[in-house]
Amino acid sequence: MPTLASKEKCTGCAACYNACAHSAITMVEDAEGFLVPKVDSSKCVECKLCEMSCPVTIPLKIWGMPTPKTFALISERDRRGSSSGGAFSAFARIMLENGGVVYGAAFDKKLHCHHIEIQNIKDLSSLRGSKYVQSEVGDVFKRVKTNLISGRKVLFCGTPCQVAGLKNFLRKPYTNLLTLDLICHGVPSDMIYQSYLKKISSRFAAFPDGYEFRNRNGWGKAPSISVCGKFRRIYGVDALFMEAFNASAIFRKCCYSCPYSGLPRVGDCTLGDFWGIGRYGKPFKYDTMKGVSLVLANTEVGEAAMRLLKDCYIEERTLEEALIENHNLNEPSKLPSNRDNIIRDFLNPKMTLKVIDTKYNLVDHSLKATVKNVASRLGLFSIVKRVYNWYKVNSYGKA
Repeated sequence: MPTLASKEKCTGCAACYNACAHSAITMVEDAEGFLVPKVDSSKCVECKLCEMSCPVTIPLKIWGMPTPKTFALISERDRRGSSSGGAFSAFARIMLENGGVVYGAAFDKKLHCHHIEIQNIKDLSSLRGSKYVQSEVGDVFKRVKTNLISGRKVLFCGTPCQVAGLKNFLRKPYTNLLTLDLICHGVPSDMIYQSYLKKISSRFAAFPDGYEFRNRNGWGKAPSISVCGKFRRIYGVDALFMEAFNASAIFRKCCYSCPYSGLPRVGDCTLGDFWGIGRYGKPFKYDTMKGVSLVLANTEVGEAAMRLLKDCYIEERTLEEALIENHNLNEPSKLPSNRDNIIRDFLNPKMTLKVIDTKYNLVDHSLKATVKNVASRLGLFSIVKRVYNWYKVNSYGKA
């Protein structure tokens, strides 16, 4: 039998599943809902391709620069429909306009998250927006390889462990592949997310038909839920999934020891939010309230891709500035002592969101959070945030 990553270290990237030509591996949910490989010994021929593809048993050699070039990016045509500055959409648009294929995470009609393939710009909207749940890769790695072998250009965007899994599965570099890794805090399972949706459906008397973890038209605004086609923002206990996420309380075990939380990076470019831009030294002349993307160009391929982007404002910044508020570029998220119990209670159908919050105090009741929520409800969040940003900019270095 092949030796794959232990349950505690497995990332669920599905590289082993894609590598098996004998259908001996299936991805099954563990008790917490995280996908792990299961090997059927009656079908396994001991070829060990799954072992060679696993980025845990055979760690990927990372070629990214230890001090990548750092950019702030705003794509005006994509910013309104994105959670940040629209960087992913800018890269995807160029790829699609040149006949390439794009792979990224999207929700289906039942709000399950999967990696999908798109070939037309009209389908780009499904890949936009933050998705704070682990996507199911399925057979996407095999489809990526088929396109690469045929000579087609491919863009793959995912968490760093997914990018590492893809590269290990491919086993050699392809000049027609562009990889984008995300600044990742950690991933909850689909089972945890679905359990949360069932709990919140009792509060809205209907199962949600849409959910936005972050507003697509600005930073810092509350998540939104859609019931019967109408989106509304949710706060406090209703937003308990995001509160637990922000507390790093519902992540996969391996996320707390992630080898990809740091530099150098595994993707050609790294995408995230440029939190704190303009607050630490050099001013930033653009309004940050609608979001600004952080892009790290980690390889020559990544730098070349940056030069092809259209209709974008791109400004080179310092890596030091990017690291200040992007903590997962420095280290993995910390493991809370009550992580196992919180996940257990999220999965317990008898536990309500209110009871879970009362038990673990997950909702942030600090003065800052209270002011933010009140301002958001009253439509004053942008004003409060601008005052806060002004204060931070003018107080930096004066203490």
